[in-house]
Amino acid sequence: MKLSISSEFRKVALITYTISAEVVEKYLPDHTKLDFYNGECLISLVGFQVQKLKVSGVKLPLLKDFEEIDLQIYAKRFDGAKWRKGVVVIKRIFDRPGAAALTNTIFKTNYTSLQATGTIKETEESLVVKYSWQYNKMNQNFQVRSSHLAAPYDKNTEAAFLLDRPYGYLMAGEKTFEYQLDHVDWHLYTVEEYAVDVDFSRQFDPAFNLLNEQTPRSVILTEGSTVEIGENVEVGS
Repeated sequence: MKLSISSEFRKVALITYTISAEVVEKYLPDHTKLDFYNGECLISLVGFQVQKLKVSGVKLPLLKDFEEIDLQIYAKRFDGAKWRKGVVVIKRIFDRPGAAALTNTIFKTNYTSLQATGTIKETEESLVVKYSWQYNKMNQNFQVRSSHLAAPYDKNTEAAFLLDRPYGYLMAGEKTFEYQLDHVDWHLYTVEEYAVDVDFSRQFDPAFNLLNEQTPRSVILTEGSTVEIGENVEVGS
């Protein structure tokens, strides 16, 4: 039985930083390389709502709707004919203790279960999206305020580099797996303000301490869409 996932990713916020390639290379699965934007290595803190989750067409009542926070880098793999652009998620956070262990076992993911919430506030003038979680009794959060105006992005921009990623890569033991990510092009809200209160060094890796004082290079907020995630396929050299 093929285990594929369909769901909706909504209110997707990306806070993106520049980081040294040497710091994140250890997270790359075998057979992949870092993908650079104009010569720079990027890392993104991503928050989104997962809604209407189905696994192989079956609804999971206890895992239907939740918030997820990811820390991801950008990678590529040469398949013999062309480069496949994808993401590598360093860590995934969501508030489902039992489901985290089960999902990690079945899908070879790296979920960590922490108390996580997402809040959406809409007025006539603005949209405010906030993602929060608890780590060692410390509150971690980031939020983005935007107008209600959403528009397509230019394919030669950083937004396209970050969002046009049809593949994901993960490592389980000594094996590398690839999965497909399929969704329509997302329209971007016009970001007006943002705030980040996250201790990257404690939450993710001491080497990420430099992100604590760094100003994000870009902040994106998009409504998102339905997303189809294919099964994990082992890849070789």
